[in-house]
Amino acid sequence: MSEAPTTLFEALRNTAAEHGDTRGIKYFESLDDSISITYADLEREAKAVAASLADAGYGIGTNAVIALKAGLDWPGAVWGAIAAGVTFLPAPVAGYGSPANLIDGVAAVARSGEANLLIVDRETVQRLEGLADLGLPVLFIEDLREGDPDAWVDPGLTPDTIAYLLFTSGSTGDPKGVIATHRTVLTGALTNTDLFQVDDGALTVGWAPMHHIMGLATYVLLPAISGIDSIIMPTAVFQKRPLMWLQLMSKYKATQSAAGNFAFDLVTRLVTDEQLAELDLSSIRTLFSGSEPVRPETVRAFLAKFAPTGVTAKMIAPAMGMTEAGLITAKYPDDELVIRRFDPVSLEAGRLVPDDGPDSIEWVSCGRPNPHTTVKIVDPDTLTEVSDGVVGEIWVSSNMVSPGYFRRPDATAEAFDVKLPGDDKGYLRTGDLAAVLDGQLYVTGRLKEMLIIRGRNLYPMDIEAAARTVSPAVGIGAAFELTDRDAAVGIVTEIDREALDASGETLDGIADQVRRHLMDKFSLPYLAVALVEAGGLPRTPTGKVKRTPTRRQLEAGELPTAHTLGLARV
Repeated sequence: MSEAPTTLFEALRNTAAEHGDTRGIKYFESLDDSISITYADLEREAKAVAASLADAGYGIGTNAVIALKAGLDWPGAVWGAIAAGVTFLPAPVAGYGSPANLIDGVAAVARSGEANLLIVDRETVQRLEGLADLGLPVLFIEDLREGDPDAWVDPGLTPDTIAYLLFTSGSTGDPKGVIATHRTVLTGALTNTDLFQVDDGALTVGWAPMHHIMGLATYVLLPAISGIDSIIMPTAVFQKRPLMWLQLMSKYKATQSAAGNFAFDLVTRLVTDEQLAELDLSSIRTLFSGSEPVRPETVRAFLAKFAPTGVTAKMIAPAMGMTEAGLITAKYPDDELVIRRFDPVSLEAGRLVPDDGPDSIEWVSCGRPNPHTTVKIVDPDTLTEVSDGVVGEIWVSSNMVSPGYFRRPDATAEAFDVKLPGDDKGYLRTGDLAAVLDGQLYVTGRLKEMLIIRGRNLYPMDIEAAARTVSPAVGIGAAFELTDRDAAVGIVTEIDREALDASGETLDGIADQVRRHLMDKFSLPYLAVALVEAGGLPRTPTGKVKRTPTRRQLEAGELPTAHTLGLARV
């Protein structure tokens, strides 16, 4: 058994030596159309790319934007950059947004990350005219992989070498680059081997994009570090044919996958009984649900729908993590899935009080931290730890936590290495609100997104969930406090046109019902409602709704709406 690696490329080389010809990464455009790369081949390709980069004068100290189409160009480019000591900055060049907006996004990443190189593929450059005109030297991945792998020389990698900068999903025009070192990424992979149940039969399947932490870590980095098989499908294909995600898990006997709540909701609604009968998901050990709030109604509906395929509650693993800290808490394989109800009045006062009454709020626990991670719940005003059941900000201490934000000393000092009285540990302030009760973490919302209405604390996720109970035509939403008026809440929800037609309701009637129901349920003095078409809300690459950009676009008149109610200035 080889010693534990100290750098990422050492980990890949260990995997290549132990499992190189038998395990690797497969990429599927369809169920019958796939390409693959073994870990032995990936090691050689990474060395070839690294040698090409070194020949071109790039190495430690280089910050390279990687902007590639979906596919197996990503593993070679990522691991090649790692082997060269080049800090890579993954950027999206597909998905939501016009070509001009996508190019602007790449430019923002390059600018914030002080990039001095752009790694692209020729197809993407042809599709996004102007991408190669950002003022950066351009290298094509097709050319880089033609390098001589035997010419690779270790550039002097250490545990503290920066592996990549990942730009947070909430970032807009001026994103912050989260630093990930070889040490933090390796620690995350090795610390969570129990959670991921890494063994000879482990196989992960997913569709998250490679520029996002969920896709990059779960399907490219961690499998290569741990030596397990990985199957990837394009995000765009999942959006068009979500059934294929389940079909791949069924066909190849997946043991794990990860997705946001919306994905579980989507397949529950779209998979037919005939399609269900062809699925066998009994091999699954863990289905991570993260990136957005885990809805109890989604969990129950998913379990009920897919029970005939072998899915059980033990498989469902709600998790809480963030780019800056990696995985913070999760339901471990032997733990029970915990869903509890709480008193809404006590919650408004900042306490979790169990209550099964008709007006109670139901939440899914995000599990517990691993033994190597310390989680504290802290009063964001007094900066002191609160007792169990009291809502506060999540503070995290572990070797998985990032050293900080790239070239952002003020933002880094505000969030990282913060101290608690009488505690020598350095903590990350996550900005997320939660409470711990009976050892379980319940995330209540974002500190900066919490609504304070006439002295009461209201959480957007609760308002959004309540809106969906009004009608089957009301879909996913984004709730926020309006900035141009006092004590006013706005909510934008997507509309399911098919359900609307089936119900015989009108847009005006739906908007009025949502408004009256939410104002009554949450005792709101004022509420504005906007309805948008399905897919109309700003989202992250994994489908999570962006509340702040939604509010900004709505208030600026830039969000295409199907109907509005109460948006006139009061």
